[in-house]
Amino acid sequence: MPTHDLSALTNGFVGAHEVYRKQLLNWNIRKFGVQVRTNVNTPQALAKFAAAGNAMPYRKADDFNGTVVTDRVLTAYQAKLDQELDPEDFRNEYLANNPNMPFNDYAMQAGAEKFLSDLMSDTLWTGIRDAAGTDAADICDGWGTIIAAEIVGGDIVEVATGAVTDANAVTKVEQVYEACPIWMREKEEGVLMYCSYNILDKYKKHYRTLNAFGFKRDEKGEYALDGVNARLMPVSFMGTSQRIVATLPNNFVFGTDAERLSNHPTPHLNLLRNRILFPAGCQIKDLDAIQVNDQA
Repeated sequence: MPTHDLSALTNGFVGAHEVYRKQLLNWNIRKFGVQVRTNVNTPQALAKFAAAGNAMPYRKADDFNGTVVTDRVLTAYQAKLDQELDPEDFRNEYLANNPNMPFNDYAMQAGAEKFLSDLMSDTLWTGIRDAAGTDAADICDGWGTIIAAEIVGGDIVEVATGAVTDANAVTKVEQVYEACPIWMREKEEGVLMYCSYNILDKYKKHYRTLNAFGFKRDEKGEYALDGVNARLMPVSFMGTSQRIVATLPNNFVFGTDAERLSNHPTPHLNLLRNRILFPAGCQIKDLDAIQVNDQA
């Protein structure tokens, strides 16, 4: 039987909640430049199609070339969170039947928010798929895990920056950006420099030392790098990682399946049991559009 910590509860509450399904489909990872796919009911190949061969001077002979297709597979694995609520635990401590917000609805909404929080903190970056696991980190491989595996496999080559500190962070971020191929640097949408808030803190301190004034958001509300079409993108899902990732918008992909996304409140005796189901999967579309430093 689950236990509940009621020490912080009062005898009433004020507030409102949004529709559970709407909140999930408008999950704010889109604002980080992540592509969100909501139709991943089977594994999806993220196919990269490229022409083989190369341009050459004219000659009469035929020099036909084929194509090269590279697939990276996005799989959304089903995940769950189970809740059990006994209204007797709350009857004299919490307003269980507020007409504007029934407590059962509020509790299920809180479960959904906890689910999303766990995905953000434990799955999206450091997750390692383990079907027999019991934590959010076991749901699927996160982007940080995918990057680490591709480094070992040789498809991503790290930029040798060494440790990032308060005294060198601007230099190290620029070093990763400058390792990007020209075709990435010329993209109109600009380069995204994903980092943790820890890296942002170090960058701001070093920037202030170098320039005698602070590093601030621009008129678009973004942390634009000086003199180039790139922006530093601190994201909570990277935790305290020291990785700096230069890539393009929509290269990080998150997959779910709206048809399998649901909650199942079920009365049991005088209890309420609820199961939240939320498929989740991460993938990177194009490894050629990735540059990372040598810190994890």
